[in-house]
Amino acid sequence: MIPQSDIEMADEELEAVALPSKTYRLDLVNKRISSQTIDGLEAIKQVVFKILSTTRFEHLIYSNDFGNEVDLSANRGRSVFESEVERWVEEALTQDDRITAVTSFKFAYELDNALINFTVESEFGRYQETKELANGV
Repeated sequence: MIPQSDIEMADEELEAVALPSKTYRLDLVNKRISSQTIDGLEAIKQVVFKILSTTRFEHLIYSNDFGNEVDLSANRGRSVFESEVERWVEEALTQDDRITAVTSFKFAYELDNALINFTVESEFGRYQETKELANGV
């Protein structure tokens, strides 16, 4: 017997609602997760830090979309290195739906270290981020 129902389904479309980006604050000094919550641009800054500090596919707790795939093992020239780093960072960060673009990459070098400065654009605003890569060049 097939169940019967008198309920009519509405043909109207549901409105997409933006969910809050609220998350727990990381206490990097004490290496703890705080009971305080953060939202907006502050939450974006924290997720950028987490993504750039996490190797993709290495931790089962994260989905396959979380983290970065930076590979510094090959010896490349600076132009190839810069192009690859831009691609790696942009691919890693734009997996988060709140981040709309990663732009304005600038590189500075000292011995084998590279200091990368870039702009993160999100639905909550934009800010400058800096990341140091050791043995990168």
